[in-house]
Amino acid sequence: MTAAVVTLVVILALGAIVTVVGLVVRRRSRSARPATPEPVGTIPAPRLPADLTARDGGLVLLQFSSAFCTHCRDTRSVLGDVAAELPGLVHRDVDLATRPELVRLLGVARTPTTLLVDGGGRELLRVDGVPRRAALVTAIEPHLGRAAGHG
Repeated sequence: MTAAVVTLVVILALGAIVTVVGLVVRRRSRSARPATPEPVGTIPAPRLPADLTARDGGLVLLQFSSAFCTHCRDTRSVLGDVAAELPGLVHRDVDLATRPELVRLLGVARTPTTLLVDGGGRELLRVDGVPRRAALVTAIEPHLGRAAGHG
């Protein structure tokens, strides 16, 4: 083999090793942090753009996505189903490429990220990654009663 062929083989082998290590690390970090809903603080209403809240004062599932997001389609499906099932809940998918100011404003560190926001713009729930449908419904249901009672 010539030196060029040996160099090419070494480069390809190193690329394959780096890819495998990256996939293993990614899988371990994902499994270490399950995508289950966690209650969080609030976003002051003036900070959350009005087009992201519900006009009727209801609840909104805000999905933050990006073009290169591999799990956004699964998240979109889960959130769409949940919003269709639960009255008073709306699902909005926001492409962060068109709204980059929201990354810093809302502390979105990865896609998909989902926020449950009330009519006043308060963040009630945050989920990183693909949500588990049953856990999401369980976490949202208590807020639906409050939104209807104060709506």
